[in-house]
This record gives sequence, structure tokens and C-alpha cells, in this order.
Amino acid sequence: MGSIVEGRNSVLEILRADVPVGVILVATGTKGVPIEEIRRIAASRGVEVRTVSRSVLDERSVRGAHQGVMAEVAPFEYSSLNDVLSNVGNRERSLIIALDHVADEGNLGAVARSAEAAGADALLLPKARAAGVGPTAYKTSAGALAYLPVILEPNLVRAVEKLKDAGYWVAGAIESGETVFWEAQLTGRLVLVVGSEGSGLSRLTERTCDFTVRLPLAGHVDSINVAQAATVLAFEWVRQGKADS
Repeated sequence: MGSIVEGRNSVLEILRADVPVGVILVATGTKGVPIEEIRRIAASRGVEVRTVSRSVLDERSVRGAHQGVMAEVAPFEYSSLNDVLSNVGNRERSLIIALDHVADEGNLGAVARSAEAAGADALLLPKARAAGVGPTAYKTSAGALAYLPVILEPNLVRAVEKLKDAGYWVAGAIESGETVFWEAQLTGRLVLVVGSEGSGLSRLTERTCDFTVRLPLAGHVDSINVAQAATVLAFEWVRQGKADS
């Protein structure tokens, strides 16, 4: 069974990335430049665009924010760790973000959006007890999942160990991290590991990290969203890479 992708930007990006699309549904009366671009690309690819009542989209929408358009796509194709490592090759700089049992699909999509914008090579997810790529992730990624490889592994720790063998350093984000993130060496070949919404990193995952970092919080709240943390750390990797070049 395929997935539903909702929203103008998300549908437009999967078309641009040549993701297999079965049919596109557009609510009656929906107009605008993105819709016209969706129709144009769909016509060039031979994808059917079907006009339906808005109530049809409302009934099928997961988040209720379809913006008058959704697409039926083939099941998401996960990448293998070996393929990602092959694509990275001997490159000195590479970023992979690992999610340690993040359960919210919206957070997964938001992390993917930041990861792709920062130039990451992949997301790494555990197979069990974690969110996978579905309609909500597609939506919150704003099209990033059409471009960013996502690795699904049965054992997250073993996958991280394999990345260490391939020359990656592993930084875990925890509240009691050893170093404030801007003082840590977040550069080169790096795996950033962020934890679940409730319990953070598991003990075994934390022990697998080469070092841990923290984000100093100066306000009244004692934590920030996992996607926000991943964004800050990913762009610190970008910043330090610019400083090194």
C-alpha cells in the first residue's frame, strides 16, 4: 500500500524528484502558482490529476492541512547503510543524523527538512518502536524526504558502530552533555544522535557515542523539541565546516 502526500510544496517536490506517483487529487476551485506547476509537471510525466470535492481530501487527510492537493505515492523506499557509505566514499565531510526511537512522525519529517537543508547525507532510524516515513513525515519535511536518503536498521547501535568503523565520530545530544555544542568538534565525518521526545538517548546508545553535547537553555523551559535540537546541531556542523575551509 502506498502513502498519501499532502500539501502544495510536498507534492511539488515529490514530482520534481521523480518519486513514483499514482494520482494527484486537487480540490475543486484550488488555484495558485504551485498548483499550476503541479499540473504542468504531472502532465509532462503522464500522472493523472483528478479534480474532487474538498470533502474528499478532508476525509483522507492525516493532519487536516492538505492545502487543496494530495498525491498517492508508492511506498517509501528506504536506503541501505552500505549504499549511503558507498555514495559518501572517502569524502572528508559527511553528516548523518540518527534518531534514537523518535516516535512522532511529524518530528521525523521536521528533522529531515533541517537535515536536507544542512546538506546531510542521510537520516538513520531504528526499525522498531519508532516513527517511519508516512504522510505526516512527508508533510512536515516540506519535500525534503524526496531527496534525503533514510536508512532503516534493525539495530541502531550496530549501525552506529559500523559508521564509526567507516571513520565517523559520533556525538550524542543530551541535557547533561559533556560540552556545550559550540565548543565541541562538530565537523568532518559526523553522526549526530538525538533521542526520543520523552526519555532522550537510551543508555546503550549514549555509551556508543564518542562524546556528548548539550544545548545551554537560558529560559524557563527545561528542554526543546527534538527537531529544534537537531536543527541547531546540524547547522553548527555547517558553520564549523565553513570555518575549516
